[in-house]
Amino acid sequence: MSGNYVIIFEDEHSHRFYPISLSRPVYHILAGARTNYDRIRSNFPDCRILNVCRPELSNLFNGCSTADLMDLASRGATKIILINGATIITKNDQEFISSLESESGFFTYTDGEELIAASIPMGSFRDLIDGISQIHTSGESARIIQASGSTHSITIKKISNLWDIVLNNPQMLISDFEEYYEGKPATNAIGDSYLYGKQHMVADKDVVGDFGSVIDARNGPIMMGTGVRIKPFSYIEGPAFIGKGCHLVGGKVTGGCSFGTGCRIGGEVENTIMAGNSNKYHEGFLGHTYLGEWVNLGALTTNSDLKNNYGEISVRQDGKDINTECIKIGSFIGDHTKTGIGITLNTGIVIGFGCNLFGGTLIAEKEIPSFAWGNDTLRHEYALQRSMETARTVMNRRNYEFDENQRQLFGHLFIRTRNLRERWLHAKRHQG
Repeated sequence: MSGNYVIIFEDEHSHRFYPISLSRPVYHILAGARTNYDRIRSNFPDCRILNVCRPELSNLFNGCSTADLMDLASRGATKIILINGATIITKNDQEFISSLESESGFFTYTDGEELIAASIPMGSFRDLIDGISQIHTSGESARIIQASGSTHSITIKKISNLWDIVLNNPQMLISDFEEYYEGKPATNAIGDSYLYGKQHMVADKDVVGDFGSVIDARNGPIMMGTGVRIKPFSYIEGPAFIGKGCHLVGGKVTGGCSFGTGCRIGGEVENTIMAGNSNKYHEGFLGHTYLGEWVNLGALTTNSDLKNNYGEISVRQDGKDINTECIKIGSFIGDHTKTGIGITLNTGIVIGFGCNLFGGTLIAEKEIPSFAWGNDTLRHEYALQRSMETARTVMNRRNYEFDENQRQLFGHLFIRTRNLRERWLHAKRHQG
């Protein structure tokens, strides 16, 4: 193995992926069949991989501290390669990859004013350690660009915001299949499902499809992880990624869906990403949506992803209105949020971390703050201790531990989102 280290970093634009990025670094956001962390690791097989993220996420995601960075010289590092975690690196970027690995000197790649990558000799790296450890804050990327010996402009694929990830997910699934899965035959263990386009499927071991289920890869590839269960009367249309241990429990999955590890999927789901360990077990429609981890949608929870007038949809992220310039936008729902039976979600709604929404009603607000409890008319703060107890119970049911790092993250996010929550609560008091 070479003396090159790759440090994957998130820059100051993580807010573009709110609320999913509240609880994970940008490079660990599922897009297509992989995260950008996995893509970078696959395309730099001869390098040691490290990562730098926001301090509140560092313990959960093994982020490097300043001390860790200072220790790289003693670990045999000869060159440090920085790569922006929003960058989608594929096998088609070999010239870019090779230049970072082999060319000498201190140089950077930029797209507009954004730092995409840097190749830094150890002599220069020592002077930049403090800035790199704080690269998620405003201005630090620009300082690295200014310090470099030369800067090259590059146009490369990036994840830009949540709705772009969702809308481009079908193409990303096709790209991931071609890069990582094509040529691997579908296992014979899919069982009694009806298969169409089997040459465009790949399934790990112990995938079971029951009689009466249909897996259709004629419109795009389908990738299935170990232990996937497909119950009778489930329909899966490609392109799709179904992660390890997912259960499809009936209904229709269409139009470019990605499901991370351990999801439960029923009803109708279209062009949607579920990060992992989330449940949409029952009837109801979910379209053009991004769900975080540990989300549970009650029976008949349904979202709108198209206005009646077919107009462009705006979303509100962390209190700021943004026109997506798209007409198909569903919901963006943060980790550990729950909905009760019969909840309906307005077009383009953004729901924060750790919410509990119920009442069998339309949630018409454009944004629901983290740790909200109730609905548009019944508004309370979801007490931190109660929300953590629920999370611990839910995670224990799947044999995951709610540990001290999780507790600290909940506490940090409870404080970090307090102002937005206070405005939401005040609006209800004002209406009353």
